Amino acid sequence: MVHYVYGLMFLVLGLAACSSSTTPTSTPEKTAIPSPTENSEPAATPTSPVSPNFQQKIEEGKALIESGDIEKAIQIFDQIIASDPQNASAYVQRAIAKSIQNDYEAALADFNKAVELRPRDAIIVNTRGNFFAGYGKYEEALADFDKAIQLDPNYASPYVNRANILADMGEYEKALADYNKALELKGDLADVYFNRGMAHGLMGQFDKAIEDFRKYTELAPDDPWGYYRLAGAYAELGDLDTALFNINKALELLPDNAEIYYLRALIYAQKRLVSNAIADFQKVIELSESEDLDTQAQEWIQFLQSNPQ
Repeated sequence: MVHYVYGLMFLVLGLAACSSSTTPTSTPEKTAIPSPTENSEPAATPTSPVSPNFQQKIEEGKALIESGDIEKAIQIFDQIIASDPQNASAYVQRAIAKSIQNDYEAALADFNKAVELRPRDAIIVNTRGNFFAGYGKYEEALADFDKAIQLDPNYASPYVNRANILADMGEYEKALADYNKALELKGDLADVYFNRGMAHGLMGQFDKAIEDFRKYTELAPDDPWGYYRLAGAYAELGDLDTALFNINKALELLPDNAEIYYLRALIYAQKRLVSNAIADFQKVIELSESEDLDTQAQEWIQFLQSNPQ
């Protein structure tokens, strides 16, 4: 029997009762999937009033951040703050720029100043929470997300952000409650469907995971990882044909990814399509930059060659 271990640790597959040979039973930790785990909404400008001239400069600075010209963006925010020391938006944007530079203390000082200036602005508090989360300071992040929700219960983003942390902490039921609330408030958040699907999968609720990943692929049809996760969930339920259909779709979108080939190889192995599985494991070895993944693929090739039936 095949068993897929679903979730952030990638997938584990073992073939039992095939022979007395040792069967590969684990894969390397899955860290390369660009799972959508960031804020459910783009970083927003705080809701405090800003003069038109300063607002134009803030937008200019934000555009520079997006283009990667962080130093020039910081110079613009410095100028705004020098002219208007009460401009919370400028402090927030400079904090974001400083955090990109990994200047934790300077970024935190700016976030704190922005919160001091606008303590009831849910967007600012939520953004500082994201900053804390990015540095693994979950206690501080959760406190900010709680506060943002208290300030504006109809603001979806802090529910998503809190859910992501709770899921990372293994608090899946609480995470699901927050994901559900976020989707109740804003039903077109593709990332939330993906992350809720992950939570369902980690709880063994693969039917619900499939529903969420299907919705995600509707909203983000060009992202291969939605189909990849669909394939994993279908494989968990033993629907290998549908799993194969979805993993093939993932490979169409991202044809040179070792991990996607690895999952298809596992599906082929379970279907006893040995030559197909071996070919895909060989492709994994060709493409992978992970020594652990290479080793796993080599072990599977040896196992399948020893147990062709």
